[in-house]
Amino acid sequence: MSKVYEYLGIPFGFVIYLFYALTGHYILSIFFLLLIVRLALLPSAIKQQKGMAMQQRLQPKLRRIREKYGNDQQKIQQETQALYQQEGFSAMGGGCLPMLIQLPVMLGLYQVNLHPFSMVLRIPETVVTQLKQIAVSFGENAYEKSEFRAELTALTHWEKIDTSAISGLTPELIQKIETFKAHFTFLGLNLAEKPEFKEFSIYWIIPIISGVIALATSIYSLVRQKKTNPEMAKNPSMGCMMLFTPAMQIYFAFLFPISIGIYIIMSSAISFIQMIVLNHIYSPKKVLAKAMIDETVYRRSKEINTKKINEFKND
Repeated sequence: MSKVYEYLGIPFGFVIYLFYALTGHYILSIFFLLLIVRLALLPSAIKQQKGMAMQQRLQPKLRRIREKYGNDQQKIQQETQALYQQEGFSAMGGGCLPMLIQLPVMLGLYQVNLHPFSMVLRIPETVVTQLKQIAVSFGENAYEKSEFRAELTALTHWEKIDTSAISGLTPELIQKIETFKAHFTFLGLNLAEKPEFKEFSIYWIIPIISGVIALATSIYSLVRQKKTNPEMAKNPSMGCMMLFTPAMQIYFAFLFPISIGIYIIMSSAISFIQMIVLNHIYSPKKVLAKAMIDETVYRRSKEINTKKINEFKND
């Protein structure tokens, strides 16, 4: 199974390698990868925002369906689906896609974080193998002594390694590794460290910030939902979801090293900003106004074409 996860890290490692070669900064490389992911998800986010606007448009019709069929939930559901189909509206709105994509990205970055020599610095495999064999003996616990983490252990205990004993480890490679290690930090925090849930430390700041941003995003999303779809916002499950997302992000921030936690924070912050911007650009009023204009143009065009056909038939 570990090999499967390593393969998952290969494409992300290649992207980080390219950005690191351009910037010389590991966190900046992760940020550029994040931008690519967010750009790939942008069409889904726009579709979701437009879908929320369409929900507001359909509220009077949905309310009439509920009033007409009372407690007949099956009939209400059938009529609601028929209305959605008629209006070309999808209740899913693409909202699950970002969550489905984020997990493999985090797992891929985790593998890149565990393999800095082979995936980011592209050190020859023969040299990496020797470094891993030596690094295991420096591990301070079972986690650091594990083979799958050996590259990261070698990096964190680099000063203990006798570089002269490593065949093929040239001065250029040593300089490359030492430069990378010197910048393998963020605001003084070691990117290889992982927050320990049972032991409070400065690294707890990563899960805390991650949870705060996720909670702010959930609250903002709930406020929007109350405006566009008041009936759905009353559903108790909405409140549960508002707490579920921050809880999951805090969990992931404790599960992975802080380099992944920083990715989660940056991703959440950009997602929050994107939500606010899209809510302004594709506000319900603007989307509904454009939809009404498009419908009017389509209707007039159809009337004109029908009139021309009738005139042609009369001639």
